[in-house]
Amino acid sequence: MHSDSWAKGVIVFLMVCHGALLWRLLSEKLARVYPFLTIFLSAEALQSVALLAVPYRSNAYAWIYLSSTPLIWVLAYLVVLELYRLILEDYPGIASAGRTAVSWSMGLALVVSVAYAVPDLGAPRGQFPILHIYFIAERSTVLGLLLFLVLIQVFLLHYRLRLSRNRMVYATGYALYFGIVVAQDVILTGLGIRVADSVGLGTAVVGSVILLVGTALLGSKGEARVQLETTDSSADRLRLQQQLTDINRLLSKAARGRG
Repeated sequence: MHSDSWAKGVIVFLMVCHGALLWRLLSEKLARVYPFLTIFLSAEALQSVALLAVPYRSNAYAWIYLSSTPLIWVLAYLVVLELYRLILEDYPGIASAGRTAVSWSMGLALVVSVAYAVPDLGAPRGQFPILHIYFIAERSTVLGLLLFLVLIQVFLLHYRLRLSRNRMVYATGYALYFGIVVAQDVILTGLGIRVADSVGLGTAVVGSVILLVGTALLGSKGEARVQLETTDSSADRLRLQQQLTDINRLLSKAARGRG
């Protein structure tokens, strides 16, 4: 069992890492380029400040965490939409279709997960059955976002899109950040509240390291576009580019038709 001082130390470390990355975004004038990432990081930092102000394992600590985390889910969803807009800015039809798919899929996943978990309220599943439902809803939400982050990575690698280093770091780092949250929720759903302390603090430490790496890699010079290294011939690259152009044109026409 972790001591309260260890838990507070982890929270302070997480706050420092959030602050470092926020400082980097602001000092390098990247907050305007990535506004939802900046807001998301600010919200997580404020949550850490609020948690630090109350005793660990207290009712106040639990209520602050449980009430503020859904807001962070919403901001995380907006960050994924921001990533689709940034990565696919040359293909607005594809970007719009991707954002629509994210929105509908996330709404459906949340409804299905809650509907699936509600019957567990009456089942003998430990002292806090509502937390079981909470973790299932969180896992479904975060897993859905992670899947769309993985899809954008696959899309990026397959079509060899020319992106800035910052955007590649943003997309990859954010996917890793969500990956550890999914792992945490899977463990908590399977093993229950008794491992929440160890798993939660471990996730916070790994997440902090990812934030520090992002702080080191992001910078104003990283906004210049680079071409992913590839062994494709010029003909292959032109073929992939033409595929993207055709897909984008079709989706743009479909969007105009619906409008």
